[in-house]
Amino acid sequence: MAHSTLYMLMFSINLIFIVTSIYSWSLKRFYVPDAYKDNFGELYPMSRTMGYVYILQLFELPYLFLIGRPEALFYVNGTGLLFFTSSLVILFRGYFFLRFYTIRQVIVFMHPVIIVWLILLLPVLGVIELTPTFHTAMTALILFISLGYMLALDQIRRKIAMTLREVDEDEYSNEGDFPIQFARNIQWLPLVISLVAAVTFIADNAVVKMVRDVIFTALNMWFAIYTLNPHRKTKHLPEIFRKKDEDELLGSTVKYRLSAKYCQEIEAKLVEVINERKLYLEEHLTMNDLTDIMHTNKNYLSEVIARSHYQSFYKLINSLRIEHACSILENDSSAKLEQVAIESGFTSGSAFSQVFKRLMEMSPKEYITQIHGK
Repeated sequence: MAHSTLYMLMFSINLIFIVTSIYSWSLKRFYVPDAYKDNFGELYPMSRTMGYVYILQLFELPYLFLIGRPEALFYVNGTGLLFFTSSLVILFRGYFFLRFYTIRQVIVFMHPVIIVWLILLLPVLGVIELTPTFHTAMTALILFISLGYMLALDQIRRKIAMTLREVDEDEYSNEGDFPIQFARNIQWLPLVISLVAAVTFIADNAVVKMVRDVIFTALNMWFAIYTLNPHRKTKHLPEIFRKKDEDELLGSTVKYRLSAKYCQEIEAKLVEVINERKLYLEEHLTMNDLTDIMHTNKNYLSEVIARSHYQSFYKLINSLRIEHACSILENDSSAKLEQVAIESGFTSGSAFSQVFKRLMEMSPKEYITQIHGK
């Protein structure tokens, strides 16, 4: 009786997961949020691909009708791990970097997944037996293939993080002011989903699979609520994602608009104004503030900073802050680091120590020891 109840529970939860996946697919296929109606293709470039990721969950149907069977459990967990990891690579490359795949390219990219999927179906259909040797060999193959896709996902995550930091460092001098963006919030999501699928596959346990279904069903429901939210705001992809992708695809080099001489003149004036007015001591100085003070074009000023050895607005301001802090520490070895941080334009001692170590390649305490020998 207890087994029957457990099987019924597993069946119900798996059915709910499949139904919510189909519903999520229908939202992607037929529903256009008001915030995206004016320019749907540009603002949401991977809508259909996202829908395909959801509709792929129909591969779970054999398990739904064979709850408790080892061959069905092995099939659904192995196929799920491969489908999730491979399709998320395609989805995130397209959404953030506009790397679109044709049907032929998708088949080529996912052909290991398709082959393994068909092989895993054989025991489910009763064509061959799920022997220990078959189980071990397929486990090793699935983990090997999925690891390759997960490494690709981590590379995408790193690229997103690096690109976001470049965007933020061009605009802000304080890391605490870096805006919380959609991309930053979800950059870890594909790896988390893949790891959950990997744990489920390795565990090879029906109860663990049921827990996974609960987690993924919750994600489906969150997605549906988010999509249907009438108050959601349009989120534009940062232009740097698209520009970066175009440069890589075309193999183009950076084209500067300013002459080297004019660039040097603006840079000299820029550093002079910042030092004279001690602008670097302002905790929340932004690129817009500096542009207003300089009475110049923001694009030109950004180019000047990018071509200087500072490379970004963030590094420019924080380099000057660190110089100011070093002068204090050189004159007073007993100065409290928290106070030095505040006097140098940092919001806290921890922020100061972090930036100091990044730019000076040593901690403030190590610097004090090096200068004063104590």
